[in-house]
Amino acid sequence: MSIDLPRFLASWYGLSDAPPKPLSGNYSWLPEALKEWYELSSQWTAPIMTMKRMHAPEEIAVECGKAIFMTGSGDEVWAFDPDSTLDVYEGQIYGEWEQVAELFPEFLVHNALNEAAYNAISRISCDDVEENQLEEILAPMEEVGFGGWRWPRPGHRVFMSKELVADVGPAIEDQEPWEGRAGHFEVQIGSNNPMLTAYFDQIRGINWFRSGQANLQR
Repeated sequence: MSIDLPRFLASWYGLSDAPPKPLSGNYSWLPEALKEWYELSSQWTAPIMTMKRMHAPEEIAVECGKAIFMTGSGDEVWAFDPDSTLDVYEGQIYGEWEQVAELFPEFLVHNALNEAAYNAISRISCDDVEENQLEEILAPMEEVGFGGWRWPRPGHRVFMSKELVADVGPAIEDQEPWEGRAGHFEVQIGSNNPMLTAYFDQIRGINWFRSGQANLQR
């Protein structure tokens, strides 16, 4: 599935409400895809990232051969090598870097869809979905074939339709050493159409946790 990122952002967050802000020549050393992201995302005044934080261009600096451009809610970090600006690396603060199996343009689309699943008017999630329930849950969507990340754990996949985005990954035990639970998955689904998330209530045996503006008004 091919994703037009500007079109997707407009469909998910509404039409842009601010003029684009191109970066100055001081940031010509940044990856081209990242510069395009800054200019694109500057056109929305509402936040389009809530799970992770994209660093402001002036905050990015090269240390030990890598430049961190994004951080997670814990100690997760993403960086690029200024000598190879199509590649993306992920790791943890003071840990080893691992190259992501996606080039920068694909990574930014993947990140936008991951964020959208958690940044929607209507959101549902369950951290204990059995494998035999996945087919019915994912029936309205199709998989977006990304290369994959190590964060938050290997094995996460993204599915979407016109108005739904789902992030699906292995479920983990609720105690140390936090091992994966074979045959069980965690599912996060976002939509800006509450009628669409209501569909999932028909699936038996799943206790959905609901969040988002639309669910607070129910």
